[in-house]
Amino acid sequence: MYNIRVNIKNIFNKTADFFDPHRRGPLFTHYGIVGIIFIAAVSFIFYRLVSSVSSTTFGWLITWLSIGIHEFGHKLFAAISGRNEFWTICGGTFLEIAVPLAALFFFQRKGSEIQADICLFLLAVAYKSIGFYTGISLYVGEIMIVNAADGANSVPDWDYMHRWFGTEGKEYYMQQFFYIMSALTTALGFWLLIAHIYRWVKSDVNMNEEP
Repeated sequence: MYNIRVNIKNIFNKTADFFDPHRRGPLFTHYGIVGIIFIAAVSFIFYRLVSSVSSTTFGWLITWLSIGIHEFGHKLFAAISGRNEFWTICGGTFLEIAVPLAALFFFQRKGSEIQADICLFLLAVAYKSIGFYTGISLYVGEIMIVNAADGANSVPDWDYMHRWFGTEGKEYYMQQFFYIMSALTTALGFWLLIAHIYRWVKSDVNMNEEP
């Protein structure tokens, strides 16, 4: 049993050394009961904002913030895959998540935690955008779908992707999953940003240097 615990600890440390060598990311931040309540409350508020039908202005604004990356993803994966249908269609969603994640890991490895926190907000935007389009069929007749490659009212990516991933008929639940992920990521980003700014103010250190 002792050897198993040691091996698990070694695996965790090696993984942390790769993704967060400065130990300043989410796994090494103190939360406590206040942090847990804060994240739960902010998650609930933002979930209501992104999922509420009445908050269309807010929802559409953050959805469009990452649409350029999404559309570029179609072009990029089409070129890489030789216009393979699966990769061309899924490429938009993949890149939409990959860009903020890559930026997050880049800044965490540098020890630039505030920049990494901002990337969490960008990831939350991507989750909101993806969530909207996973449930696009729920809005038939209510909105116009715009696709930079195929023009207005083209077939949505997720009409294909739901069939490929076996989630057809579960559009509402998929949408809520991504909305919840967006809300949680937003709340986590806020807590980490507050914690890191507080550390910076109290310690009077350069946030991009070793403590």
